Amino acid sequence: MRENTHMEHFEDLLFESWGYELLEKFKLNDVKYTRKWDGAPSIFFGKDEGGYWIARKGIFNKIPLKYYKRSDFDDDPKFPEELKTAMWNTLVYLQNAYVGPSNAMVQGDLMFFDNTLGGNIKEFHPNTIRYETSIIPRSAIVGIVWHTAYHNDKVVYGAKIKEQFKITDELWMINAHDEVSDPRGIDLPLRIVKSVVGRYSDLSDDTKALYKMWRNAQIKGLAEDNITDFMFDRMQKEVASVLSADKKAEKIEKYRSITNELTAVIHRLNNDYELMVDAKEMLLMELNRQPSSFKTTVISVGGVYRSVDHEGYAMYTEGYAAKLVNRQEFSKNNFSPDVVKGWSK
Repeated sequence: MRENTHMEHFEDLLFESWGYELLEKFKLNDVKYTRKWDGAPSIFFGKDEGGYWIARKGIFNKIPLKYYKRSDFDDDPKFPEELKTAMWNTLVYLQNAYVGPSNAMVQGDLMFFDNTLGGNIKEFHPNTIRYETSIIPRSAIVGIVWHTAYHNDKVVYGAKIKEQFKITDELWMINAHDEVSDPRGIDLPLRIVKSVVGRYSDLSDDTKALYKMWRNAQIKGLAEDNITDFMFDRMQKEVASVLSADKKAEKIEKYRSITNELTAVIHRLNNDYELMVDAKEMLLMELNRQPSSFKTTVISVGGVYRSVDHEGYAMYTEGYAAKLVNRQEFSKNNFSPDVVKGWSK
């Protein structure tokens, strides 16, 4: 089963073998979209012979970590103390409302667990983005955005999950695809993808991984525009991390091979990667034009509120998905120590 615990960025699909399949579907305009919500933690809910359970990403451990009763949280020494009550009560509310199939597992993001009221406005701040809305009932204690279902070892993106629960006063739930429709004006992004897809399938996994690490380090402000300096620093660290001469020689040879591959393609690769970023930003511009019932802001450590877009969107087809995120906005805010995180409270 392909678990939905990490989703590749749209532009990084240049390097994923399965990403070519998703991009081929995009070229045919045969994909759907859901909104990405900045919730925390990611939760899983299901039922088996032991009864109803709730879990976090430990569900995909070799021995899955499931929590059936209140004492299960206390028996796990690594489970965060501040989440125990919220997770247990969420399980109680979910099992009392569930009317879906008994063999299903669903995944979503916990958006809030409280009954904080601000007049008719519900405010919640689970991670980086703070949300405000007037559409959530004042009685709601638990808020969840559902985005993935698992049936018969298959991953189902865009499933209608909230419909598998009865409406109750305490639970507020939506599907991640609610309020989202297919974007218009995507001819240029389609042409861009058609021009670059499949060009880098022959690069080694080491080269692809290092290039993505460099791009991610740039977003975090930890790398300059010159990939050579980044690569040399990585090589030095890896060589220093092993003791034997043979292992050191292996590391050096690894980076010699990466250097040779990148030297042959780096200029075209940089250009194509930026084209993919441009295509993504065009898609985001169209998707962000769609109305939302939620006001989204971030808060600086100085207490200044700044309006931002939603975290982003996910593009999916059967079995595959990638995220469209403005990394210059959301990712920088997510990494920045100058932006208040909901969990830091």
